[in-house]
Amino acid sequence: MIPLSRIAGRILRWIALVAGSLALAALLLVALAFGINWRDEPLSPQARALLALPPDPFRPEDNIYIAMAGFTAPSGASVSAAGRSRIERYNERLDAVLHNPSAQALDSLTRPDPGQLLFVGQADFVHPLSGSVWSEVAAHRADIEALIARNAELCQRYQALERLPGYYETARPSYLAPPVYVPTEVRYLFLESTALRLRSGSAGEQREALSELSADIALWRRVLTGEGLLVSKMLALAYLQSDFLLLADLIADPHAEVPVGEGDAQLVAPLFANGDYALDKAFAAEFRVQASLLEQTQYLYTIGWNPKPAGANLERSGLDRLGSAVSGHFFKLNATVNLFAQLVQRLDSIAPGPQVAATDRKLADTSFTAWSAVGVYNPIGKLLAGIAAPMGVNYPLRAWDAAALQRLVRAGYEIRRRRTPSADIPAFLAQHPEWATHPGDGRPFVWDPETLEIRVQTIGEQPAGRRFSIRVWQGEPRLAPPAPPR
Repeated sequence: MIPLSRIAGRILRWIALVAGSLALAALLLVALAFGINWRDEPLSPQARALLALPPDPFRPEDNIYIAMAGFTAPSGASVSAAGRSRIERYNERLDAVLHNPSAQALDSLTRPDPGQLLFVGQADFVHPLSGSVWSEVAAHRADIEALIARNAELCQRYQALERLPGYYETARPSYLAPPVYVPTEVRYLFLESTALRLRSGSAGEQREALSELSADIALWRRVLTGEGLLVSKMLALAYLQSDFLLLADLIADPHAEVPVGEGDAQLVAPLFANGDYALDKAFAAEFRVQASLLEQTQYLYTIGWNPKPAGANLERSGLDRLGSAVSGHFFKLNATVNLFAQLVQRLDSIAPGPQVAATDRKLADTSFTAWSAVGVYNPIGKLLAGIAAPMGVNYPLRAWDAAALQRLVRAGYEIRRRRTPSADIPAFLAQHPEWATHPGDGRPFVWDPETLEIRVQTIGEQPAGRRFSIRVWQGEPRLAPPAPPR
């Protein structure tokens, strides 16, 4: 009989052999992974093309973006000069902040001008995207007129934007770029004062107000089609939608004067080209921001940056430095940038069609998820791309919903211009798909004879309560042709 000690010894030797083999295999796998990640890949042609900034065709004094950047400049100051100074200061300081993103550095980059001109009061009497400015503004006339008097300079600055020819974001691509927008209260006040003049002004005031509303639509169309980030496009879409809804309510009111001549349609209820709602430029701009962030990530890995707060011990242990070095080795900048360029290509490929909503949601749920699988090569980069992949899919759908709303307003205008009675509206909608179908997926708009409303069947995920329906005009119907003599 074999002694138990010898059996135990053999078991231990086998355990040691297996453990040693597993350890050796693990070391070989780690060595293989390090070897596979030894070199970065070159930038793809698509990535290089996206990284190239398009030329800026505007002088600073002609650029809507620059004027918006300086919109709250001190009273009496030039908004163009203030905006240009703000953006230049950011561009000059950006590299230093990216290389040392401490709280103090970030504060120096984003600190507001202490002398800025601020809006006085509150103008949010009604939310223009869910309610009806046209219906509710009269009850607040006195408050609106007081706000106009107290904020006259800001109102003048807003109207001056309408005279500028184009929009181009001159801030260097970065997640630290300064937020540039018109203060929300100024925008509310513009809509409310315009609605008041359209409702109860003299004939001359009404024509002037309608002209200013048309100019406002043209302004935000230039922002929508200009060079800028997604936030500027979504803001432009929201402002356009609020303009469209005010127009729709004006058109539906039988007591309001609306030009209905043959040449008035494009002035009163304009239609944009479908390409104006494309977000390709915005996705390219977002890509440049992502590339800047990825470059900063690699740089911070390289220097072993320590994100500890000021006053803390900034000495890093050897283990911390080793962890940063290992993590940095498994993050490849160019390979990750190439993945993000592929994402832009997929987002740009989302095109209108009968199955656009279902197809694009499937694209978000399945096609992109493969990127989140952590492979041997560039696992950290793949993880970052997998996280970012589904985020942009809904934006094109929301843009086409705004295009659908614009079509809907045109349909309401044509119903009034032709004096179409409610009983004939279903036939009218069927005869004019260019005004009565969604440009994204072709579904028809929905007519409700009980409420006299037409509704868009949206394809994007919209904020709760956002309005995509209009009431139609129902005044005196068109006269029937006289009966032939007997």
